[in-house]
Amino acid sequence: MLFRHSSIYILAKIIPAIMAFAALSLYTHLLSPDEYGTYTLIFAGTVLLHNVFFNWLPAGTLRFWSNKDFDSHTFTNTLASSYIKISLFLFVIALIGVFYFWNKPAVSWISSTYVFLIALALFTITQNLFTAKIEPEYYAYLAISYSILALAIGGILAYLGFGAVGVVTGITLGYLIPTLFVFKKMWLPYEKKAYSPELFKKLLTYGLPLASATFLEEVVKVSDRFMLAGLQDKAQAGLYAVGYDLSGNSILMIMSAINLAAYPVIIKLLDTEGKEIAMGYFRHYVILLLGIAIPAVIGLNLVGPDLVYLLIDPAYHESVIYLLPWITLAIFLMGLQAFYFDLAFQLGHYVIAIVKVGIVIAIVNLSLNYWLIPIMGMKGAAIATVTSFGLGSILSVIMGRKRFKLPFPLKDFAKIMVASLVMGFCLWWLKDLRGWGWLAVQLTVGIISYGAMMIAFNILDIRTRIKEFMH
Repeated sequence: MLFRHSSIYILAKIIPAIMAFAALSLYTHLLSPDEYGTYTLIFAGTVLLHNVFFNWLPAGTLRFWSNKDFDSHTFTNTLASSYIKISLFLFVIALIGVFYFWNKPAVSWISSTYVFLIALALFTITQNLFTAKIEPEYYAYLAISYSILALAIGGILAYLGFGAVGVVTGITLGYLIPTLFVFKKMWLPYEKKAYSPELFKKLLTYGLPLASATFLEEVVKVSDRFMLAGLQDKAQAGLYAVGYDLSGNSILMIMSAINLAAYPVIIKLLDTEGKEIAMGYFRHYVILLLGIAIPAVIGLNLVGPDLVYLLIDPAYHESVIYLLPWITLAIFLMGLQAFYFDLAFQLGHYVIAIVKVGIVIAIVNLSLNYWLIPIMGMKGAAIATVTSFGLGSILSVIMGRKRFKLPFPLKDFAKIMVASLVMGFCLWWLKDLRGWGWLAVQLTVGIISYGAMMIAFNILDIRTRIKEFMH
């Protein structure tokens, strides 16, 4: 089941990742670095607001849906009522902002940010509810539909000259349209009286620390962009964001997909089958997570420059290629902490520790950014990001072991490292070649060399799985 669900979730991430690569190419050609900086600041600010006000709802849903203390009707109506109340509160805040900045450019930013935020929240809650119900097909439908619509509408509006606000509008409609198609299945009939204060309290108590941790993580992810814009200029923020997005849309996408497939099942096994069986499943999850993420990091560093030359506007080439090794390492460390080490706190019912670690990471990141950006520019921001996420992983490991001991398959990790290094050695000789044909050759060599090593080392018992598939 892990392979099947992971495959669906990876598909639900790969197609959006392809669309994201296409969007990077399109937007870097249609938007100047300054305009791209404006777009990424609006986007990052909206995600921060989402993590503050809404993210505790999907976080709590993933944890409590499977234990069946509340029937599905009560659960969905409690989520819906909570969403409506928060949306109305934020509408009042946005309205005050519009009146305050009337006849100023900020009005369009506030309006687009509010609509974007409401659409993002509804999309995220719906998507995570499908994940909690272990219905990956619907999750995939939402993710794929969003990515295609956002690219199409955002690209058209950017081409027509609407700039950053046009791109944000396209993304907003991309979130909203597919969500409305499953609205009846997921949210109707809505009954206000089915709202459960008890469930609301459980969701808030469990989800708020996780949401706070996610908010702090997002602060670390985006503070460099805001500080680059403030201490340098928006063009620097735009150049940095392109490099960051290139890595995030590949490495983090893969790690997130595997986590989405495995985490609800781990929770369900813990609740129904016991710790031993759940940890056996968890071990396979870790091997799969590392077995895909590690070669992805190595492969992206070797193939990435070719991708940059093919997809990104020349104005961004130098900065993106320069940042690639730093950002890929930072993204990997962030994913390792979020999708592996931090699970010890979630499974050990000590989620407040994630917040504590997040506070340390945020303080270190902001301090380093403030110190290094005026001296080193984008490189300083990259160093701050790598350092803070590396520190977060170390703290998470040390603190998490005291709460819930997670399995670490050392022997399989060694096999994965050797297989990844062999793949890297094969790609090394092709790394300076450019063009779509050479990109296809690079990808083929990478897949074949790593796949051959997986079979040779029998990682995840792949030989048996191949035999079963052949029969």
